Amino acid sequence: MKHKKINWRAFTSVYMGFSAVIVAVSGIILYLAPPGRVAHWSYWSLLWLTKTEWQAIHTIFTFLLIFAGGLHLYYNWKALMNYLRRKTRESFQLRTEMLIALVLTVFIFAGTYSEIPPFSSVMDFGEALTDSWSSKETEPPIPHAEQLTLGEFARLIKVPEENFARLLEKNGYAVKDASLTLEELATQYDVTPSKFYELVNNRKTVSTEASSGAQSYVQGSGFGRKNLSEVFRENNISWEEGINILSKANIKVISDDKLKNIAEENDVDPNEIINALGLF
Repeated sequence: MKHKKINWRAFTSVYMGFSAVIVAVSGIILYLAPPGRVAHWSYWSLLWLTKTEWQAIHTIFTFLLIFAGGLHLYYNWKALMNYLRRKTRESFQLRTEMLIALVLTVFIFAGTYSEIPPFSSVMDFGEALTDSWSSKETEPPIPHAEQLTLGEFARLIKVPEENFARLLEKNGYAVKDASLTLEELATQYDVTPSKFYELVNNRKTVSTEASSGAQSYVQGSGFGRKNLSEVFRENNISWEEGINILSKANIKVISDDKLKNIAEENDVDPNEIINALGLF
C-alpha cells in the first residue's frame, strides 16, 4: 500500500495554529501567575504545571512558532509575492493598509515603552494580580530563599544550624547533606520549601529577635513595586532620615517613586537600597 506523501506546507500551517494557541494560553497564565519568589517558595502550579514549567513551555513554543513562521513564508513565498504584485497593480489599498498597520505597531511599541495609559494600565493590573498572591504564608523571608543551603537559611532566620537540622529531623525530614538547598531537600520529601519555614515559625523555641527579623524580611519581599515612602512608613523611617541614609550610600533620590525605578536611575539592584536602609 502506497503511503500518502506528507504535505509540509499544510503541516506547517496547522502546527503554527496549535503553537499559537499554546503560546497565547501560557502567556495569559504567566500574566496571572504569582511572582517568582512566591511561586518557587510555595510550588505554585496551575493545570498541574509550575510557573517554571509554564515559562519553559512558553519560551520553547515561541521559538518554534517563529521557526514555523519562517517555514510558512518559505513554502508560500511565490503565492505571497504574486498576491502583493497583483494587489499593488490593482490599487493603492494594500499600501494604505500596510501604512496603517506600521503606524499602529509603532504607536503600541512607543506607548508601552513610555508607560502611558492604556498600556501602563495593563501592566499595573498585572502587577496588582501578582501582588495579590502574596501573603504571610506564601512569602519567603527573602526572595528566592529556597536557593539557600540549610546553614545559610538557619543563619538568615537566626536559628542555630544544629537546632534547625534537629527540628527538621524530628518532623521527618532527615538532613544527610548540609550543603543541600531548601529546594533540593523539599524535592526529596515532596514538600514545598515553605514547609520548613512553617516548622520554625510554629516552634516556641524561636526567639523574639528571630521572629521580628523574619517580619522585616516579609515586609521587604516584593519591595521593588513599592514606593520609597511606603517602605519608609512600614519600617518606621522618616523621609528625611531615609534620604540621608541613602545619600551616604551614594543612592540619589529625586522624588518618591517605586524602588525598582529608583534602583534603575542609580544603576543598582533594589536589594542594595534595602541593604543600605538596614532592612536585611
